[in-house]
Amino acid sequence: MKKFIVRNMFNIFTVSIILTIILVPSFLQDNNDFFSTIFVVFSYALLFILLYGGTSSVIAEIFSLKAARKKRISIKILVYLTSLTIFFYFSPPALYLIYAFICAILYFLLDEYFRNKKTRAS
Repeated sequence: MKKFIVRNMFNIFTVSIILTIILVPSFLQDNNDFFSTIFVVFSYALLFILLYGGTSSVIAEIFSLKAARKKRISIKILVYLTSLTIFFYFSPPALYLIYAFICAILYFLLDEYFRNKKTRAS
């Protein structure tokens, strides 16, 4: 469980940094202060990924603990798509859904990469 938490936190920070890089250019058009803009965007991205990706990952991990590899991936995809659907219902503009979809894909790919890397090293 400790390795899962470490892997999860690393994924949350990595995807938050990537989302910040994607979002910063649009926020810099109206704002001149570069570092405060990055700090604010990163803080919101981190909170978004923590709430959306973190909870989805924990739920997916709980459901897929004893499943075989192909079933585990299917279960995780189903949980992420369900979370995305719930997020879509509560988010006002569709642009947020695009960001959430990109984050879900990145989060899933990073999680699978580090999970496979861990099992190959063991």
